[in-house]
Amino acid sequence: MVKCGAEGAELSLPELKVQVMRIIVKFLASLVLILALAWVGLWWYAQGRLEAGLTTWMNQMGANGTVQISYDTLTRGTSPLSAKVELTNVRISVQSGPDAAPVLVTLPSFGMHIDAANPMLLHFDNPSEIGINSARGQMAMTFGSITSFDRLVPKALFDSTVWPIDGGELHASNINFLASSGSLLILHVDDLAAATTTNNTAGPGQAGFSTSETIDGLALSPILSKIASIPFNGRINQLAFNLSLSGPLPDFAVLQETLAALPPGDARRKLAIQTVHDWAAQGGSGNAGLVLAIGPSTLKADGTVKFDANVQPSGTGNVSADHLDAFTAGLVAAYPQIQDSLSNIQARLSPYLSTSAAGGQALNIHAAYGTGGVTLNGQKVSDMQPMNWDLLENPPAPPAQAPGDGSGAAATRQ
Repeated sequence: MVKCGAEGAELSLPELKVQVMRIIVKFLASLVLILALAWVGLWWYAQGRLEAGLTTWMNQMGANGTVQISYDTLTRGTSPLSAKVELTNVRISVQSGPDAAPVLVTLPSFGMHIDAANPMLLHFDNPSEIGINSARGQMAMTFGSITSFDRLVPKALFDSTVWPIDGGELHASNINFLASSGSLLILHVDDLAAATTTNNTAGPGQAGFSTSETIDGLALSPILSKIASIPFNGRINQLAFNLSLSGPLPDFAVLQETLAALPPGDARRKLAIQTVHDWAAQGGSGNAGLVLAIGPSTLKADGTVKFDANVQPSGTGNVSADHLDAFTAGLVAAYPQIQDSLSNIQARLSPYLSTSAAGGQALNIHAAYGTGGVTLNGQKVSDMQPMNWDLLENPPAPPAQAPGDGSGAAATRQ
């Protein structure tokens, strides 16, 4: 027997266990209720932020008057396990100039959602078909599958000044570009994959931005390839590109808004060059790569760039390609008239060409550049002039054109 309570009532051990269990159950029930209410509040808040973000993006896109976005309905999700907003019958009108006919892009739906299981991923609910209407006709883009998402920055949930995204990915397959209201295949892509990562707080030597994209099986329709006599069945086996930038990078959102507010031309070009100069002066560096596989040949290229204390560039570059003999044979078979041009190109590249049983005729160029000059495969080929940033930002005005046909003859006669 156990004494319990103010009056010292005696409880048996089983009765004491029952009372303890009741207290635990009440506590757990209260905790579950509190967590449920907190989750419902967070879910409602997240849906509100999604709707506000989508509305803000549409307003920003239409700020300069060249893009107009409209839709039929905007709805929120109803499941507490997923914060979601969705637009139906979306219409995006793009007009490049006052005299240009607008291009209308239509989507049956578009949405965004965040799942409770992974709250730091913002998923995009893309349609399986996109319509494109222009003065030249109607086109459509269809997808066998398409998924995309952005990675969210937790701090941005409570600080609106923080850029909310630090990267994302897109994957799509069985992509078709169709003309004649969707009845004629123009272009097909087997697979598309893209990924981006950003770090707005990167310092010198730290990764600030990287992007990559790979397209597999890009091909014109067989009918078009045959009509135009395009070699290798009009197919690019693979096209891949990657770019990485290190060092303090500009706020891309602010830069985009600033550029959009400037008139096209010199003002935008000057701001872009100033932005690159500031990045370079703060220890910026970068590298890029390209892979292009067509027919029997694969071209690979990569390059690097960095800047010294005087903001002068230096770096390396590499280009290689294999089976060029089979590749050029295919080109000549399709277009005999280019035989002389290809022969001239081969003659110029002869110092960098070799032949092997495994790779056929191959091209290998290794370049380096900097204050010491430019070298190709270890041999200096030229000096390198210093980069004049002031001249890039403020190029001299072109000479005044004389009246008449532009030859200057009219000015001479005067």
